[in-house]
Amino acid sequence: MRLSKSTITLFLLPAVIVYLAIFLYPTGRSLLMSFFEIPALSSRMSDWSFVGLKNYTDLYHNSYFIGSIWNVIKIWLYGGIIVMFCAFLFAAILASGVRGKSFWRSLLYLPNTVSAVVLSAVWLHYIFNSSYGFLTKAFQFLGLHSLADIQWTSDQHLFTSMLIAYCFGSIGYFMLLLNAGMERIPEDYYEASVIEGANAIQKFFKITLPLLQDVFRMTLILWTVTAINFFVWSATFGLESPETMTPGYYMYLKVFGSKGTVFSQEAFNVGAGTAVGVMITISIVIISMLINLFFRKERLEY
Repeated sequence: MRLSKSTITLFLLPAVIVYLAIFLYPTGRSLLMSFFEIPALSSRMSDWSFVGLKNYTDLYHNSYFIGSIWNVIKIWLYGGIIVMFCAFLFAAILASGVRGKSFWRSLLYLPNTVSAVVLSAVWLHYIFNSSYGFLTKAFQFLGLHSLADIQWTSDQHLFTSMLIAYCFGSIGYFMLLLNAGMERIPEDYYEASVIEGANAIQKFFKITLPLLQDVFRMTLILWTVTAINFFVWSATFGLESPETMTPGYYMYLKVFGSKGTVFSQEAFNVGAGTAVGVMITISIVIISMLINLFFRKERLEY
């Protein structure tokens, strides 16, 4: 039986109303707030002062915010290379039929079951600690005293330390997505390639990668969303340090305030914070569109 347009509209209407209420309205209100100077999040609209694009221009003249943009670009690029390489490697090993596949897959995914706050605290205090951290003790045991003397939480190495810890906590999630896509590829293709004399590398680049492009595209988009919204690790590692500041954490400090040495001297402006949020959203949309343009649009069926 074919449903009429009015019936379809009736069924879709509750979902549309919920969507508008919990997503579109806050988004539109945030966009509106970005054009005003707002002293506090609870301020009434009568207390808002219209400033036009001033919040956006002030951000682009703020060296602290510009530095946070470069930090998140490096997280997205360098972290993306590390995470995607390791995720592809582990996913390919698991898809090859290694013994104990379920155990290794669960072990690799285990860091994702731990809260990011807890995981970052563990890395900061028990792995990067210069007195009793795992890296210090391991390098001392191996006799690599120059590496053991590295101050991982110093300003010089803090960003690298944060990026390593973040990548460690992200690999398992993306490995699981890629592994699920690899296991959907029929074994007949690989068996036929073996008959043709293809080696493991040729099978990966000629069969696995082309048939995995839809999954890989979605994986890159998800990585873009998580990287640009980088927040918890920056707040735990940096505590307002310019080396680890990201737009997400900068937005939080502008909206909710801070007693730190840097932001305690700034006038808090919720409008400027929402302007950062708008820019983050636009950045995610643009990068996602570019990723979709880079990959073929036709869907592969197998």
